[in-house]
Amino acid sequence: MYDQEGDRGQAYQYHYESFRYSPTNIDVISWLGAYHMDSQFPDKAIQYFERAALIQPTQINWQLMVASCYRKTGSYQQALQHYKSIHQRFPENVDCLRFLVRLTSDLGLKEAQDYALLLKKAEKASENKRQRELSSSSYRSGGSAGSRGTGRGGGGGGGGKGGRNQTQGHSLLSGDTDESRVDSGGNRRPLRAVDASYTDPLGEIPQRPMTAARARPAEEDEFEGVELGDDLLPE
Repeated sequence: MYDQEGDRGQAYQYHYESFRYSPTNIDVISWLGAYHMDSQFPDKAIQYFERAALIQPTQINWQLMVASCYRKTGSYQQALQHYKSIHQRFPENVDCLRFLVRLTSDLGLKEAQDYALLLKKAEKASENKRQRELSSSSYRSGGSAGSRGTGRGGGGGGGGKGGRNQTQGHSLLSGDTDESRVDSGGNRRPLRAVDASYTDPLGEIPQRPMTAARARPAEEDEFEGVELGDDLLPE
């Protein structure tokens, strides 16, 4: 907060106290090292960048910062030895080779030509690697787009109505309750609420004639008009 407000002195006090209580906090260590570099005290920044290099030994930037601090303090031999040590661990690092070429050239050392050749090879290898990564990334992107297009085409033409019904059935069986369905193109569309007052545009469905026997009305008499003989009358 104090750093954002421009109160660097107060910010330094808070970061320094934080470093005393937590000497392994990489963010605090980095801030303190950068603070001393900005304040033109690279000799005080060395201890913080060295500690950061111990905490993160695979991060080459901290070691490059240590060598840079030695170079800024005028300790060129120490800086050169440090750059050489970094080069042994990270032989393909372009930044380290650039500093070696510059420093050995300034010191008039014959090694400058050797490091210059190594720098050209490292830069070429780095460029080739970058091109391969770009080509690989473009190939993966194109393949993914083609797969998505094939999937959409196969889903739309192969299944027909049965495929759509199967998809919707699977959605229901899987417990899909998000009030949506999948259309033939694989897109989800919201389901509309069911209208209970729906009327068929073709009109009412005619009732099917009932085949079961039903009671005839009371006024209908199947024996109407038939004369009964005396022998059929009750005594």
